[in-house]
Amino acid sequence: MSTERTEAPALVDDSTGRSGLNRAQLAVVWIVGGLLVLTGLYFATDAVLRQVAQNVVREQIQKELPPDVTANDLSVKIDGFTVIPQLIAGEFEKLELSSHDVRLQGNRLSATVVAHGVPIDLSKPVQHVEGTMVIGQNAVNDLVALPNNTTVTLDTDEVGLKGTGKILGIDVGYTASVAPTLQDGDTIVLTPISVSVTAGGGAFDVTRFAKDLVPSNIPICIAEYLPKGVDASGLAIETRSATVTVTANDLVIGGDALQKRGSCG
Repeated sequence: MSTERTEAPALVDDSTGRSGLNRAQLAVVWIVGGLLVLTGLYFATDAVLRQVAQNVVREQIQKELPPDVTANDLSVKIDGFTVIPQLIAGEFEKLELSSHDVRLQGNRLSATVVAHGVPIDLSKPVQHVEGTMVIGQNAVNDLVALPNNTTVTLDTDEVGLKGTGKILGIDVGYTASVAPTLQDGDTIVLTPISVSVTAGGGAFDVTRFAKDLVPSNIPICIAEYLPKGVDASGLAIETRSATVTVTANDLVIGGDALQKRGSCG
């Protein structure tokens, strides 16, 4: 019995050129394969460098904060398709920072900041910064000093005051509803809408005596809580919290820049 033997077709047939891959095709395969490997290595390296850069930025910013400010869970995100060109250029296109545990003079608040055009050298200015701070009612009362031990209550689009004053020379306790407005990017002005006193188990509207209990305008300087060059651009009052939005252009955050606070007037 005879056994036939079948040979596998050649991958490359130089004599006929009709089967397998020729040299040019093999070269293309090797080039494409090499490019895929290099691309994979590039993006793997980019991911590592992005994480390292985010950690470095986090540490730098925490070091630059004023002594009475801490950000215990600061999150830093470098945006952009890849980070390597940004590192080469010496500038991050966009940084997103957030913390739900910012402490200002021991009072807790949350903050989110988006910065555009952030130089790696922090002694140079950041092109544009937008931020949002959410401050709870208790923190507002601890931070804001109002006369006569006045306390603040916050409700949706409404601010209330509770304190003591005099009507016709008589000491009384009062509650007031006030309208908050933002002025000049550095001051919140509280304007009384209605005032009442409680005595003998009843509440009495004494709005006509409001000027004897509370000033016609109560200015609160918020610039003194913000770095110099940062302006308040918006204010929203919610139940037991206030949200303040801020903006800044050409803001330097390196050195002692963040140690300098703003002022009003």
